[in-house]
Amino acid sequence: MKQPDVIVIGGGIGGLVSAGLLAAQGKQVLLFEQDARVGGYVTGFTRDGFYFDATGAFVSAVSPGAELHNILSELGVIDELTFLPINAIWNIYPDFDLRLNYQDPKAYLEGIKTRFPDQADAIDAYGTLTAGLGREFVAFENAPLWKKLLLPLSFPTLFRYVRKSHADIINTFFNGHPDITLALSALPTSLPPSALSYTFVAVLWAKVLNNGVFYPKGGMGPLSETLARGIKRKGAEIACGHEVTRIITRGGKAVGVGLSNENEIYAKWIIANSNPFRIQRLLPDGLHLYGRMHRLEKYKPSLSAVLFYVKLQWENLPPDWPYFVSINTTKDLEAMNDAMERGSMDDGLHIVITTPSLMDSSLAPSGHHGLKVLVHAPRAGLFEKNYGEDDAFERLQRLVFSEIRTYTGLDIASHALFVEHATPGTLLKRTGNEEGAMYGLDAACGQVGPQRPPNRTAVKNLLMAGHYTHPAHGIVGSAMSGAFVSKIIRNSDT
Repeated sequence: MKQPDVIVIGGGIGGLVSAGLLAAQGKQVLLFEQDARVGGYVTGFTRDGFYFDATGAFVSAVSPGAELHNILSELGVIDELTFLPINAIWNIYPDFDLRLNYQDPKAYLEGIKTRFPDQADAIDAYGTLTAGLGREFVAFENAPLWKKLLLPLSFPTLFRYVRKSHADIINTFFNGHPDITLALSALPTSLPPSALSYTFVAVLWAKVLNNGVFYPKGGMGPLSETLARGIKRKGAEIACGHEVTRIITRGGKAVGVGLSNENEIYAKWIIANSNPFRIQRLLPDGLHLYGRMHRLEKYKPSLSAVLFYVKLQWENLPPDWPYFVSINTTKDLEAMNDAMERGSMDDGLHIVITTPSLMDSSLAPSGHHGLKVLVHAPRAGLFEKNYGEDDAFERLQRLVFSEIRTYTGLDIASHALFVEHATPGTLLKRTGNEEGAMYGLDAACGQVGPQRPPNRTAVKNLLMAGHYTHPAHGIVGSAMSGAFVSKIIRNSDT
């Protein structure tokens, strides 16, 4: 390739999408990924004929007209992917459980109403407000500037609720009902209701979960691999195993990158699909990634996760075992979060078990299943301090497997043919996420919408993509961030 127009740092979903869309526009694009393969958290691996997803459990917005479907179509890969609907889910709590056929948030609320019929009117009111707020936020994003400036008049619901936490709304409708709080907190985040932005919940409904959730046939890894093939066909170049160690600037403008092999590559634009705390460290001293409004020190990465990858014979799964099982072992989500922030996993666990071979039988040998057990965990430093020793980690593993047996009847400890694990330190090492953050910047109040770090930085021609920046975390959010930065470059160069 001749000197590129655009250098992309990081081959996660945001980096892949931005590279592909820009290559489709005729740009010369060079993407550097420090790992041996692209995908970030959206990848997988095999062991003796068993396939395991590294972290991801589902994808959404893939129905015709939805955000991710549109992006995959523009990249020319939508016909190479098959998305299998995830219908059966099992959410388990200390005093009740919900077995549901998930189709959309409305269907989920109907399941909660069936379990708590005395709360039906309040659940309907909560659903109406949440859906309305989500629609209004989407309209706000697409509105002209003059209309955004008239926010209180043009978008009154958004203006009223934009700073509210999910706990504020749950308390308004349900007076803190503990079981309803648990049921409405089954969301892709590690935050408790008091910290979670209600606006994020509404946008999640409107943009991500509205048309159901799906599993890519072949696993999460092939989703990234298909994207990589597609962007190469568009003319982009992917260089795996190359670490960017510095960003070269001139007069406050990003002009290139330095690699660990001491080579320097120059381009007009630099896109960082990476941890912004790391990108700040790659900049020359005295040059700040963001200005005063978005200083990085005010942002907090999400909690991390411990993962166990398990082989089982099929007969050891309990009857009617679904693809997706979520277990909360405590009623007090706030106390569990406080303990995690201190580095402890002793005040309750949130466990998510997925069984891909139930969706696609080719992902495990005949008569067997491969399970992934994901447990929310403290950030890497505190986790290593409290669970880094072998005996401490073994106690934690026994606790996790014991809780799974108590709540579901699945006896992993007795029947597992194989267990491999990943810790927050593993996630940090493999992906570069700050402290092994599971969700980049989680969707806390003060970290969503206009308050989230923007795609444009204070360094000219340096843009940010991925789950730390606008619009939010998750596969759909990261993909949209890649579309956003490609649009910025397209508009700037025309």
